[in-house]
Amino acid sequence: MKDVFLVHITLPDVFTPKFWDLIPKQTQRINDLLEKRVILNYSLDMERKNVWVFIEANNESAVMDILSTFPIIKDVKLSIHELAFYDAAPIGLPELIMN
Repeated sequence: MKDVFLVHITLPDVFTPKFWDLIPKQTQRINDLLEKRVILNYSLDMERKNVWVFIEANNESAVMDILSTFPIIKDVKLSIHELAFYDAAPIGLPELIMN
């Protein structure tokens, strides 16, 4: 059974042109992992300083393997926290109303 990990990513204080150029690639990578349900949630604060990622993986080493594929990984600081539980609202289709 896979566990859920919370990854806190601290973004650089100043976004260099090189970092800005990585953002579209980062967005595409995140979207791919969201579609595969490897990433369960990805959030950025309004100040654009912190990112929180919920990742489903077997262990912390597997989380690091996933994070190593992020284009921005060399330019950020991160911390990984294994969660005791992860609850979320169910995702599904809206209720079908038959007239």
